[in-house]
Amino acid sequence: MKGFFLLLFAFLAHSTFLHAQVGEGEVEFNGIKRTVKRMEINNEPDIVEQSIKNRMAKSGYKPKESKGWLIFKDVDDREVSDERSDLYVKVERKSRKEKEVSVVYFFTSKPNDHATPVPLAGSMLTSDGFYEQVSAESVASKLEKDIAEQEEAAKKAEKKYDDLVKEQASLEKKIKGLQDDLESNKQKQQSQSREVENQRKMLEQLKSKRNS
Repeated sequence: MKGFFLLLFAFLAHSTFLHAQVGEGEVEFNGIKRTVKRMEINNEPDIVEQSIKNRMAKSGYKPKESKGWLIFKDVDDREVSDERSDLYVKVERKSRKEKEVSVVYFFTSKPNDHATPVPLAGSMLTSDGFYEQVSAESVASKLEKDIAEQEEAAKKAEKKYDDLVKEQASLEKKIKGLQDDLESNKQKQQSQSREVENQRKMLEQLKSKRNS
């Protein structure tokens, strides 16, 4: 019996968590505060925004952008609404401390009439609907972004390595040249040492004539 209640509690908690992903929020639109649907996605705003564009592109819709809003015009998608509508979406960073968490606001209205609301499809309001689609798309987009950034980092590392190899070859050439110069200098020193000795002997000979 205890196990049954624990299982029931876990199921209810899980269900509450799933349906809590999409709630209501207040946002300013055209200078007016209005209540819209709200959800949080654990990813950066630019990634989440692109994910929403990707998700809607799969249904054949591209957004117009106006004052931070993505506006998908004349959407005929039963996963968005049971009737044709315009879908408005805005993505913001949750806070300065939570830079990698995004808040997504969205609502639907009659085509070309943002003041007349249209009911959202049920799947837009559950965790396994629009939320899950955007969340999964954002994970994929983040991975692609990370891969692209890592490819660039790898290219930079390889270029730096190649530059160091070239620099080594240049330094070795310089060292070889200096070693040749050093050896030549040693030979010149030996020759000059003999010349110094000869000149000293000649000087001593001249001095000895002075005394004779």
